[in-house]
Amino acid sequence: ELEAKVAATLGFEAALYVPSGTMSNQLAIRSVCEPGDEIVAHKDSHIIHYETGAPAALSGCMIWPLETPAGSPGGLFDASQIAPAIRHRDIHAPRSRMLVLENTHNRGGGTVWPLDRFRAACAEGKRLGLHVHLDGARLMNAAVALGVAAKEITSHVDTCSICFSKGLGAPVGSALCGPRDLIVRARRFRKMFGGGMRQSGLLAAACSH
Repeated sequence: ELEAKVAATLGFEAALYVPSGTMSNQLAIRSVCEPGDEIVAHKDSHIIHYETGAPAALSGCMIWPLETPAGSPGGLFDASQIAPAIRHRDIHAPRSRMLVLENTHNRGGGTVWPLDRFRAACAEGKRLGLHVHLDGARLMNAAVALGVAAKEITSHVDTCSICFSKGLGAPVGSALCGPRDLIVRARRFRKMFGGGMRQSGLLAAACSH
């Protein structure tokens, strides 16, 4: 019930309940990427600094870090920075596969992406053939700050993570949202990563509340 509620609220086909935001992000990476792929993300992203090297350890992926443009709030980048980060299709290079945006941006100081800037970055990522993932641990904080429904933010991405303990008051839990086929694949990896909890119903009830 919780997964259906979250998917509907954020405008996705399906969702998957997981113990933590780190697991949610890593399930997205593992479900989309293959070993030797590369992820484009801001240099201060949560997946780089606070997830124990998991993209490399669990999925065999590298990360191309983007800088903050001069005069920009921390944690943000411009759509124009994405194309130069894309690898040429060459036997010597990793394959550019995923673009990760974080909203709000933790290490950037809780920065909220302006919607136009967020939309442009997502559109450019998709134009370049990247899977666009939103690390939306504090997605609802961003929605409140922007004065929009969360769905207006998530409508521009392919997958999204959200934490129920970040501004929503639940004691524990996160979710990964995306296309149904991808969530079916992620559910297997959740079990592999140790996130298949027998007690999930009790925890999901708190998140739903």
